[in-house]
Amino acid sequence: MSSLSKTNNHEKNSQIALANQKLKKALELSKTLGDKQNIGIQGEHTLHRVIKFYIKDDLLYHEIPIGRRYADVKIDNDIYEIQTKNFNLLKDKLKAFLVDFDVYIVHPYAYKTHFYLTNDYGELIKERTSPKHLHIFNVMRELYRIKEYLKNDKLHFIFMEMEMDEYRNTIPIKTFRGKGYERNNQVPLEILNIYEINDYHDWNKVLDEYELPDGFTLKEFRKIVHVDERSASITLHILCYLGLMERFSKRGNSYLYHRI
Repeated sequence: MSSLSKTNNHEKNSQIALANQKLKKALELSKTLGDKQNIGIQGEHTLHRVIKFYIKDDLLYHEIPIGRRYADVKIDNDIYEIQTKNFNLLKDKLKAFLVDFDVYIVHPYAYKTHFYLTNDYGELIKERTSPKHLHIFNVMRELYRIKEYLKNDKLHFIFMEMEMDEYRNTIPIKTFRGKGYERNNQVPLEILNIYEINDYHDWNKVLDEYELPDGFTLKEFRKIVHVDERSASITLHILCYLGLMERFSKRGNSYLYHRI
């Protein structure tokens, strides 16, 4: 490992340590001050509330009315929207907010999840740790939902890779993937990594973490970045759309991609 790599790793570890100090404070504030909020937070889950306090530890900056809508957090001319899933729900806000403000979409996702299954009385029925680990490129599915805004210079992202506790009840639900249990709440435990994307060129810093050859197929890309085939396909599509990669040739029946 080069001295530059060691320095970069040390700086990254220091940043994560400071971020976890902020997270610990945010967890405490969400318990003591969270109940004092009464606007726009009906049914607000712990994860969403904690991240708001992580961004700004003052309630005066939370749930700020902007026209007919509320911003999760507003600091000067910057708006922060915490979204754990379903980015398509942000389209109306983005259309309105991006006219006059810089918007930061803060997306916490679970690299490591501890599941707790409870009954209607809150009693623990079962617990386990999920073998699945979400990666930065898994979030591209969500970015695809707001693809038309990705080239807007006023749109930024903060992706928070975390360890979480997730509580589910015993009421079964059916999805297109099969049967499961309804998620009641997520509680963040630790920040493992943070990716700040202030413009689409910052994705190059993320790509630099992987050793991509000069010419690779979808299947090869999937193995290198450790995501499922659909996430890998959407990732390549978005990166090509942003002008960071291009599809330039074929190997047999497979398209070849490379970084630009």
